[in-house]
Amino acid sequence: MTKSSLKTWLGTATEVENSHQDTWAYTEDDPTYTDYINELNGSIYYRDVTQKGAKTIAFTMGVFSFDDKVDLQGGEKVDTDAGWAASDTPGIINKAIVGQTKTGNYIVFTNAAVIAKGNAVEKNIGLGVTAVAMENPSAGVKSDYMFDGEKVDAA
Repeated sequence: MTKSSLKTWLGTATEVENSHQDTWAYTEDDPTYTDYINELNGSIYYRDVTQKGAKTIAFTMGVFSFDDKVDLQGGEKVDTDAGWAASDTPGIINKAIVGQTKTGNYIVFTNAAVIAKGNAVEKNIGLGVTAVAMENPSAGVKSDYMFDGEKVDAA
């Protein structure tokens, strides 16, 4: 993943054109760790990180199509475009997700586990999306990246 490959990919990606007010968020959980204590003085002398914290992008699409719903939540369209029907089995959809911060930087999840659902927002139902960065199965590709937006745009 480079700034040039990201720019190329962004040109082919489906853009989310509406994120309902105050629903876009990026979080990174604290890692799980074990502290080792010196019995002689009660101080921590070593900390072992045993598991990385999850990195998550979440937002609610206030305006979306049935194609968006199928792409992010699964299921199928009904009568071509008349509606949506849920999948018979629950599942996670894996796809690349890129978020852009207010300062223009890009947060890239190369293989995100996406769960979408109906979210009640302001007397309406939006399409709530939660994407968690997962290990990428391709050799040499990291699970997540952050890029300076100006440098990506200039590439």
